Amino acid sequence: MIGEARAACGLRTQAIARKVHTARMDWRDRAVRQAGAISRAQLAGCGLSESRITGMVHRRELVEILPAVYSARAAPASARQHLWAAALWSGGVISHRSAAELWQLPVPAPSAAHVTVADRRFRHPVPGVRTHRVPLGRLCSVRFDGLMITDRARTVIDLLRTESLATARGLLDRALQRDWVQEHDVIAAFRDERGRTGNGQLRLLVAELEPGAQAESERRLHRLLRRAGITGWLAQYEVLLAGGICYLDVALPRQRVAIEVDGRRHHGDTSDRFDDDRARGNELVSLGWRLLRVTWAELVHHPDRIVAQLRTLLAAQSDPPS
Repeated sequence: MIGEARAACGLRTQAIARKVHTARMDWRDRAVRQAGAISRAQLAGCGLSESRITGMVHRRELVEILPAVYSARAAPASARQHLWAAALWSGGVISHRSAAELWQLPVPAPSAAHVTVADRRFRHPVPGVRTHRVPLGRLCSVRFDGLMITDRARTVIDLLRTESLATARGLLDRALQRDWVQEHDVIAAFRDERGRTGNGQLRLLVAELEPGAQAESERRLHRLLRRAGITGWLAQYEVLLAGGICYLDVALPRQRVAIEVDGRRHHGDTSDRFDDDRARGNELVSLGWRLLRVTWAELVHHPDRIVAQLRTLLAAQSDPPS
């Protein structure tokens, strides 16, 4: 009987040891998936007792990187680990400049981890984390390598409120050109989220939007044409080319005159857009269009010259052949 009792006790001891080993593996695996960061609540959920967690922290097996968020001692610190720690500490969603960096949006790099949280009675801030408060139901979030972040459109709209006006204008231009957001997305955000910090700036950006204009340079051109009394033009005019449908920035279809605008940062990336635009322009000319290219500098400093060149093109189109 004594032997059987000892055997049963041994089996229970082995089962407990296996459970502890499994818990240890579970939390380490979870930490690996989170760039080495794990919260106290997650450790408890993996089966570790409060006393065991406290002991691991005391022995420096776990290193606290934010309140109640830890890193395994062997895990190297990284920017991604800091984002995970901020999300775990706050219970929020990575947003604003931090999400922008992941989406590769043209705004300054973050100096802290930005998270959006729902609770307006949120805990005291901690160094290295900047919190933004908004009902999370209004957020559109996605998983980015396992990390919850605001989706690209939501990130753009958040930044339109919080970045400097110059940066926000540039971002809006790029976002409209690349179809990251649509005009109605920006207008709806301003209309439906009144009272948000930065809505005054968003109202200004909405006021600058014009139908069909995908950049401030195009909006400036539209205003110039209206002031000059030139009519019959259409924005984002659809033309079928050999390579597919293209959209002219401004077209006067009756005279077959097209105006293409090179914006403030036109062709600033490493894409083939420059060559594509030139090939498209050549094809338009072969189809009987006359093409006028204008730059941001001309729109700002020589608007009268643009009007004069356009009037010359229109007059040439209306002259009968000799």
